[in-house]
Amino acid sequence: MAITATTIWKVRPGKTQDFLGNITSAKKILEKLGAKARLLAQGVGTNAPAFIFIIESADWKAYGDLQTKMQTDADWQGFLTKAVTANTNPAADLIGTGLSSEVPLG
Repeated sequence: MAITATTIWKVRPGKTQDFLGNITSAKKILEKLGAKARLLAQGVGTNAPAFIFIIESADWKAYGDLQTKMQTDADWQGFLTKAVTANTNPAADLIGTGLSSEVPLG
């Protein structure tokens, strides 16, 4: 059963290209670590306009393994420092997070 971690981002005016560049970098690193990553543009709904970044793992074990890798991977830690932690003028604001598990429907 798939596990998805989601983050919802509100892009700051004039920063869409910077945001997409950051997401592209994050996707490459996370996929190297074993995740499936994708980005959705939310055009309608409570948070719209926003982007939803989805990181998917095959199951809870794969999710746990991914989290362990993320905590120790130099590329991921460097990305977080550059794009999130040390950035005083980020491209987007985090407005929501989620962790979901797939419900089999038969």
